[in-house]
Amino acid sequence: MSLSHQALGAANNQMNALGKLVENISNANSIAYKKEEVSFVETLNGQVASVENKDFSQGALKRTDDLLDLAIDGQGFFEVELPSGQRGYTRVGRFKQNSDGELITQEGYRVIPQIEQTQNATRSVIERKPLIISSGDAANLSVNELGLNLKVVEPKLTIPANFNPDIKEDGSIIGVDSSTGDKSTIGKISVVVFNNPNGLESLGKGYFIPSKDSGAPQDTEVGSNSMTKVKQGYLELSNVNMATQFMELTKMRDLITAQFKVLKAIDKIYENVNYTIARSA
Repeated sequence: MSLSHQALGAANNQMNALGKLVENISNANSIAYKKEEVSFVETLNGQVASVENKDFSQGALKRTDDLLDLAIDGQGFFEVELPSGQRGYTRVGRFKQNSDGELITQEGYRVIPQIEQTQNATRSVIERKPLIISSGDAANLSVNELGLNLKVVEPKLTIPANFNPDIKEDGSIIGVDSSTGDKSTIGKISVVVFNNPNGLESLGKGYFIPSKDSGAPQDTEVGSNSMTKVKQGYLELSNVNMATQFMELTKMRDLITAQFKVLKAIDKIYENVNYTIARSA
């Protein structure tokens, strides 16, 4: 590969890295934003390739005292239902309620409750069953695989209008009647982890979907005695360190300037060679 191609490739890599730095800085105030990092590796043919990674390290927690603001302290993602019906994953815990009292994201995506795993007696496999079940009307009853007359209800996290949510560190939601003080268990927010979160496919605005590289979502222990906790009345801030980003920005500017000086010098060499060839012809 010619020196000019190497210099041009290096300049393109540096411009890509610069773009990531600018993106990080512009999202420094975005809730639960995870910064992008670009590193450079030399390939077998001598080229320098850029490798992009998202840094999923913990951001600082900011207290808001909003009962529907939730932050994950530790590893993990909230599980939501995207408009397509596909499961999405996010650490942006700025939730609200829709007109039916159901817990949703700011974009209107339904927050998924945790579902329990039960052993199927006939097939010896682990099945995921919703926590919330109801006997329903007699006409609508059906016998499930365990032989129980139960109708499985679509799992939702609905908080009645007269209840205030008390959300525990394990994600359990307890409804507290604002007039009587009576408590009622509503459900449990699903928090999952991935073997390789860097393999997640970003949809933007802090939402991700699994890929072959990330692997499937895995259940994880959540609660006061575990490494991961759900914190009510808090939001996770971005993990962008502005001072570090500006230092990297200055280094990148100097590198790009140096690369373009190399390209300019190479262009001058070609110009002199062409001039010499033309004179000798």
